[in-house]
Amino acid sequence: MPGHILIVDPIITSRVVLKAQLVSDYYSVDAVSDLTSARALSVKSPPDAIILRYEVEESCGFSTCKLIKRDPFLSHIPIVLTCQMIEDLFWNTAFNIGVEEVVPLVPDTDLLRCRLGLLIRQKEIIDEVRTRQRTYSDMGFAEDCLTYPPQFTPSLTIGCAEASKLVKLECAHEIKELLGNDFPNLIWSSNFDKKTDVLLIDEAQVGQRAALQRLCDLHQMPSGNPPKILYLGSGGKKTGGARALELGADDFLLRPFTPAELAIRLRRLGWLHQLEQQAEKQVSDRLRQALCDPLTGLHNRRYALHYLDRLLSESRAERRSIAVMMLDLDNFKAVNDSLGHQVGDLVICETAGRLSDKLRSADLIARIGGEEFLVVLTDTSERQASRIAERMRLQIAARPFRINGTQSKLEISISIGVAFATVGFQTSAEIIQRADEALYQSKNRGRNLVTFLPAAA
Repeated sequence: MPGHILIVDPIITSRVVLKAQLVSDYYSVDAVSDLTSARALSVKSPPDAIILRYEVEESCGFSTCKLIKRDPFLSHIPIVLTCQMIEDLFWNTAFNIGVEEVVPLVPDTDLLRCRLGLLIRQKEIIDEVRTRQRTYSDMGFAEDCLTYPPQFTPSLTIGCAEASKLVKLECAHEIKELLGNDFPNLIWSSNFDKKTDVLLIDEAQVGQRAALQRLCDLHQMPSGNPPKILYLGSGGKKTGGARALELGADDFLLRPFTPAELAIRLRRLGWLHQLEQQAEKQVSDRLRQALCDPLTGLHNRRYALHYLDRLLSESRAERRSIAVMMLDLDNFKAVNDSLGHQVGDLVICETAGRLSDKLRSADLIARIGGEEFLVVLTDTSERQASRIAERMRLQIAARPFRINGTQSKLEISISIGVAFATVGFQTSAEIIQRADEALYQSKNRGRNLVTFLPAAA
């Protein structure tokens, strides 16, 4: 997960201390003292997050923040302001200029790590949506450019059935005023349905254990475009926020918080959800037929190869890591021969669903052949890729497949080959070939295995 952070702070001691802290957490860090250098670096090599000194930005009218947030190519980069002492007024200022986070000058290490990781994941979702949209355009489908924030969307529906009365009664009016320009039609809804953009889950309402269990239950519910989940936790239980993220929350907020702080979270999650909705709507039926597998709804081989080519091209300068997996169901021909192609199709569909459940939203999974799948992971270490592959193998092998309308169960397994590459050294054809070689080894060694080939020298 660690990415590229840009620090802007004129005081060398605080700049060096913060950089050392982030480097120890495996971030790549650029640290500069002046705004001119920061602007030049942001344009030349856009970072995954920018950390600015509040006092410095305040002295120039927050010009750097405004410049970044007005640039269509940089506006989705999260900005974190550091300050000596956080006051409620700072959150109102941050909201007005589009900043995502305000932290103390000497931040809580664990909390900062968690917040940065969260903001970078949200940025990656936007990057992924944009990359997919450009891939559609490259393949001959004219599409309007997606922007962040998304094109004007007057409505925002907040599911608040599981929020405390304190949030609904004391914050609702101020939230509506703060978000009025971005979402004139803001709805606080006690219902949870397809219209919900952001769902609040509040420890203060149901207790931590029940709130975390609710996250697990929601994560297992099938949904084409589920709402973003904002978890409201207790200030004295910082582990609750981190645990909520692990269980499927899209953001968290610890008490005490100001209405402006809550509004910042709601606005960003609302924009993310609506950006994904707009991207989905832009994919016409004709486009789906050309680029998606009609049986599973996954992308097909044609799209996957174009996507990987573009990913390699865009990432080459940054030397980002890419893991490619080839996955093939074991002895699948016997299923078709003995039970028929209708049962075989059901197995393929359930396999697609199980595999998708173990992937991040920024990852790609495609069906590229009869029982063969391709997975592409970005910004993933060899260790992480190995873990994800093993989770997917177990997801298929650990539970039998049920045949609809009967009591019959099928024991199915899958073989996986994983190839890992530093983008600057390999073409998409070479990476796929290496993943195929790894898959072949898994088959030869007995099937139901993961074989991992490290990055080529």
